Amino acid sequence: MGGGGRARGTPLGLLAALLWAPLAAGAAALGAAERSQLRDQVVEMFDHAYGSYMKHAYPADELMPLSCRGRVRGMEPSRGDVDDALGKFSLTLIDTLDTLVVLNKLDEFEDAVRKVVLDVRLDNDVVVSVFETNIRVLGGLLGGHIMADMLKAQGVRLQWYKDELLHLARDLGYRLLPAFNTTSGLPYPRVNLKYGVLSPNSRTGTELDTCTACAGTMILEFAALSRLTQETVFEDTARRALDVLWEKRQKGNDLVGTVINIHNGDWVRRDSGVGAGIDSYYEYLMKAYILLGDDTYLERFNAHYVAIMKYISQPPLLLNVHMHNPTVSIRSWMDSLLAFFPGLQVLRGDLKPAIETHEMLYQVTKQHKFLPEAFTSDFAVYWAQHPLRPEFAESTYFLYKATRDPYYLQVGKSIVESLNEYARVACGFAAVQDVRTGRHEDRMDSFFLAEMFKYLYLLFTEKRDLPLDIDDYIFTTEAHLLPLSLSTARPPCPRNVTMFHRGHGEEEIFTRSCPSAQTLFPNNPTFTRSIRDAHKQLLQPGAERLALFRGIEFPLHDTRMEPLEILKRMGLTLLPLGDRSVQLTGIRHQVKGSLVLSEPYQACAAITNREAVQGKVALAQRGECMFAAKARNLQKAGALGVIFIDNAEGSCSEEMVLFQMVGDGSTSDIVIPLVFLFQKEGQVLLDALAQHGNVDVLLATKPMFLGEEKTDQPLSASQLHEAATETHTRTVTSAPDQA
Repeated sequence: MGGGGRARGTPLGLLAALLWAPLAAGAAALGAAERSQLRDQVVEMFDHAYGSYMKHAYPADELMPLSCRGRVRGMEPSRGDVDDALGKFSLTLIDTLDTLVVLNKLDEFEDAVRKVVLDVRLDNDVVVSVFETNIRVLGGLLGGHIMADMLKAQGVRLQWYKDELLHLARDLGYRLLPAFNTTSGLPYPRVNLKYGVLSPNSRTGTELDTCTACAGTMILEFAALSRLTQETVFEDTARRALDVLWEKRQKGNDLVGTVINIHNGDWVRRDSGVGAGIDSYYEYLMKAYILLGDDTYLERFNAHYVAIMKYISQPPLLLNVHMHNPTVSIRSWMDSLLAFFPGLQVLRGDLKPAIETHEMLYQVTKQHKFLPEAFTSDFAVYWAQHPLRPEFAESTYFLYKATRDPYYLQVGKSIVESLNEYARVACGFAAVQDVRTGRHEDRMDSFFLAEMFKYLYLLFTEKRDLPLDIDDYIFTTEAHLLPLSLSTARPPCPRNVTMFHRGHGEEEIFTRSCPSAQTLFPNNPTFTRSIRDAHKQLLQPGAERLALFRGIEFPLHDTRMEPLEILKRMGLTLLPLGDRSVQLTGIRHQVKGSLVLSEPYQACAAITNREAVQGKVALAQRGECMFAAKARNLQKAGALGVIFIDNAEGSCSEEMVLFQMVGDGSTSDIVIPLVFLFQKEGQVLLDALAQHGNVDVLLATKPMFLGEEKTDQPLSASQLHEAATETHTRTVTSAPDQA
């Protein structure tokens, strides 16, 4: 997410020129030499990452930095939904095109354009994510075309270029369009690049739902494609999907849910926040107004923003609420994708909460070296993975651009240092599988090159040293550059009308324009420091209880608990059964069976000991693929249930908060109960199995809300999925295994 600028003479204006002139005090300014040195260091880091991809991985979609080879879909163990970004179209190269121009690597850019034109094919028989393919590949092709067109017009480079990237973008756009062939106009989450959605050969088209961001993050790329090709079908299609999401909002409070049925428009997951599943929907409403000059998008964004600040924002926290009952937060943790939100608040001109949330994120980052994929409201690790996400760097850049406070240069410097110290490997940069141990994962996503280096380079580079005027462009959610001149390419659609009831009180000063810092903080050059200082003690230890929900307190973990007591607290009890067996007993709704180790133990491939697994409860290790993929493999083999054991050595509930397994895709096909245990608790079962040979287990759900049992009604798989969001139960239906 990123960007800012003026569209169709709107009051928003250029971010650099309009927002903030005075230099904020409160941090030691980096000298020109040190800032230049950091800029050069970012370029060297980019060269290491990009050079490693081109040397060891191209034309594969991604680099595996620990293995020093390319990740080719179908050649490596499936990672579930994560692999839907891979389409055998040299993803990382396309996603990096306009980054090469921003970093002034124009020779490398021309070479990359030639490679894409000559080597990339889009008619591949592969099922890809509509969302990821749009923001990474279509956005990358459009950004690359715009840069190529700009450089060609200068008369020095790319004189051979004849809009080949735009032709590829148009081809890809038409390959994505079949996904929108639904009764509602909301897209299927996946499409086959060769066969579409409903063809017998497509191997997709059975999905029932998609995430709000997946349906609502198409308008920038599709509108740009329409305005560059003069083919209106793309913009009209994306606009129609946004219209549906707006119509399906909770009209009493203007909140939306996270997952929606693509056929009837019913909400499947009703939790509402600004992180994963919704994030870029809000971003694209604001930026569609900036890029396309249509007030409809701004009115919708402002309505949502008022709701966010009323219900979700608990400065500096941003906690999910139930869209139909938003006065109570329904989970006590936040995911790292919400780190984009301070940058979006800068675009709106709402600086104070942007500074507050960013400072909270910085404090969490300093404690864990990176921002964990999810963390609790008391800032403990919830999901320990860090896949080199750029959202925190993005917000850091926009806050610096808005305030000119050198504090944010220091924040950027810390990001550079952490990447070099803890993520750099011989063949690029590796994602961190566990921020507590520093263990790496064999993964370097394309967005690392598309976004992270772009924002860091811009942070340390003076505008005059860039090969383009960055304020003439808006950044997509993947940080691809789209020119603001597109706003004049087509008038707003007369049918695009928002029924907006002005029931939210008087408009704020930044409802329709970004005010100056002098307006917000008159005669206060240290305003950023004064806001930050109130949040610098957030992570101080010592509090015995922490408020996780509005008006409700939960006790912290008792670190003196022994493993058996921890299991008991989870609703599981170990009982000796004579000399031959041990029983793991749940509280209610029992699924009983003997324990057996899955083969392979990580269960990412077809189960080889199917006869042993049949009618048993399988033990499987976390890692290599998604929890849902493991569950499907074991369910297919006839397992009655699955107990996943963490692969992080020494992890235990004495130090960890309750773990929630959730996933992006539909998991309605998974009907067996799933339980996650940290390594220390899981070892209790492994030792019992090794000692006794026969261990009977009784798996059960124990939904808990505020420490009390909720109901005696058995829970379906879909209810368990929702319960995982609303309660502390460990038995749920799916999960991102690498979280």
